[in-house]
Amino acid sequence: MLFKMMFIGYLYGVRSERQLEQKIQLNVAYRWFVGLGLTDRVPDHSTLSLNRKRLQDSDVVQEIFDHIVFKAIELRMVEGCVLITDSTHLKANKRKFVKQEVEKSVRTYLDDLDEAVQGDRAAHGKKL
Repeated sequence: MLFKMMFIGYLYGVRSERQLEQKIQLNVAYRWFVGLGLTDRVPDHSTLSLNRKRLQDSDVVQEIFDHIVFKAIELRMVEGCVLITDSTHLKANKRKFVKQEVEKSVRTYLDDLDEAVQGDRAAHGKKL
């Protein structure tokens, strides 16, 4: 359940475990995905944080994410493309474009969560 919660946060770009907890409390689809009923209690953000820290030193999280993504690609559920642009002004040409694969690590997401936790602790006057 905790891994599925982290997976939702990763897929939808939720950068805070508190925010993830709230989103899962409110979204019926998220509750269904993690296996919670309408009246079931969502695990606390601190539980998510502790679980993430326990898995931090291993490659288990990365391996599971990779397996899920590759399975989704295999089943043609995901195209796996990202569009990145800059502010350069160019004449548009619909027939000419370049596809480029960009890999983003799960580690980046986990580091962002760590930063959010540290920022929240500092904002509430708790020790880091």
